[in-house]
Amino acid sequence: MSKQVTDKRATTSSSREKAETGSDGPPSELHALSAEIVDLFYTQTFSPTVSTPSDVCAAFSEMILRHWDLCCIIIYLRNGDGRLSQSAIHTHAHFDQARAQEVGAMLAATVERVGRELQVWLDEGSNEAAEETDAEYRQALERAGLYAGVAMPIHARGTLVGALIAVTAYPERLRAALNGIRFIAAPIVIAVGNARRAAALHEQHDRIEHLVEELQERSRDLEEANSELQRVARYRSLFLARMSHELRTPLTSILGFTEILLDQEDLSDTQRRYCGKIQSSGQQLQSSLNQLVDLSRLEAGQTELFLHEFSLRQALRESCQAVARLAQKQDVKVDCQFGDNIGTIVSDEGKLRQVLYNFLAHAIGRSPAGGTVTINAENLSSQGYEITIEDAGERLQDMSRVFEPVHLDAPSEQASNMNELGLVIARRLIDAIGGTVKLESAATGGLLVKIEIPARPTKG
Repeated sequence: MSKQVTDKRATTSSSREKAETGSDGPPSELHALSAEIVDLFYTQTFSPTVSTPSDVCAAFSEMILRHWDLCCIIIYLRNGDGRLSQSAIHTHAHFDQARAQEVGAMLAATVERVGRELQVWLDEGSNEAAEETDAEYRQALERAGLYAGVAMPIHARGTLVGALIAVTAYPERLRAALNGIRFIAAPIVIAVGNARRAAALHEQHDRIEHLVEELQERSRDLEEANSELQRVARYRSLFLARMSHELRTPLTSILGFTEILLDQEDLSDTQRRYCGKIQSSGQQLQSSLNQLVDLSRLEAGQTELFLHEFSLRQALRESCQAVARLAQKQDVKVDCQFGDNIGTIVSDEGKLRQVLYNFLAHAIGRSPAGGTVTINAENLSSQGYEITIEDAGERLQDMSRVFEPVHLDAPSEQASNMNELGLVIARRLIDAIGGTVKLESAATGGLLVKIEIPARPTKG
C-alpha cells in the first residue's frame, strides 16, 4: 500500500468526490453536534462541572470521539510563553497514548509553523500536487499503528491560538469527521476563553473575599484596641481625678500653714529658709498637678469655653503680676509693653490667662539671671490682637519639637520639665479659643513667641 502525506489543498480525487457527495457527515450530524456544543456552553455557564480549560478540552474531545469513534483526539492551546502546548488528550483504552502524543506533537509543530490545516493519509496514492512528503510523518504513524491524521488550526481574530489533532487507524472515519472537526474548532476557543475568564473572576472573587476577611479581622483588632484605649483613658481620668483630690487637700494645708509661718511667726533665718523651700516645692507640685489634670482634660476632649467680654489690657497686666514672684526668684525682669489701642475681646478669659502664664513661666525659666522677658500686645484692627513674648535664653536649634516634648513616662536627659508641658497645654488651649501661635528666633538670640487672638469668636 502506498503512503502519501498531503495538506487540505492536495487531497486525492476520491476524497474530493466523498466531500462533494457529503460523505463527510450528513447535515443531521452537524445539527446534533451543534446542539451538543450549545448544551456544553449552557453547562459551562450555569454549572461548575466544566469550569477549567482542561475540562473544556476534555468535553470537546469526548464529543468528537463519541460522534466518529476516532482513536485519539489532542487539543493544543497557546501557553504563557506563546507556544502551543497540549491541553487535553483522549484515546481509546486499547490505543498507545504515548505514540499518539508523539504524532500529535509533530503535527502541532507543523501547524504552528505553517499556520494551515495539515492532513496525513497512508491509504491514498501519490499525488504530484502534494506539498508535504515528509517521511517522518509516515514513519511516526506506522510506529503508532495509525493510517491517518489531521491537524486543524484554531484561529481567533486572525491569530493562531491552538490546534485540534485527530489521528486514527481508520481513515474513512476521519474523512467522515473532517467537517465536524472544522466546525468544532472555533467553539473550542470560545469555551476555553469563557473558562479562563471564569477562572480569573473566581480567583478575583477569592482575593476579594480574603481581603474582606482581613479587613474584618483588622477591624475587630482595631475595635478591641480602641476599647482598651478607652478603658485606659477612663482609668487615667479616674486616677488623675482622685490624685487631684487626694493631693490638693493636704497640699493646700501645707501651703497655707507655710504662709502663716512665714508671715506671722518669728522664725530664725534657718527656719525661714526651710519654710521658703517647703512653700516653693509645694507651689511647684501644685502647678505640676494642675497641668497634668488640664492636659488630661484636653486629651479627653472635655474642654468647655466660657465666653464673655473682658479687658485684654487688664488680663495682660494681671498675668505679668502672676509671674512676678517667679521672676523675682529667677532674678529676671518682666517688661510689659501695651499700646493705647488695646481694648476688649470676647473669649475665655481663664484659658487665655493660663496660656499667658504658661508662656511667661517658660520664658522666665529659659532666661539667665539678670535677663529680661518682654511681653507686648498690638491691635490687628478687626482681626484681633497679637501678643508677643520674647526671652533672653539660648537659641533653639529645632523649634518644631517645642510643642512635642519627650514623654514624661520615659525619663531621660532630654525629658520634659513642667514648663515644657505647660507649652503643650497652652498650644491646645490656643487652638480651643481659635487663636494661633508661631515661634521665631528673636534678634537677641532668644525665643520669640507670637500669639494671635481673635477679637470675637470665629464662626464654625
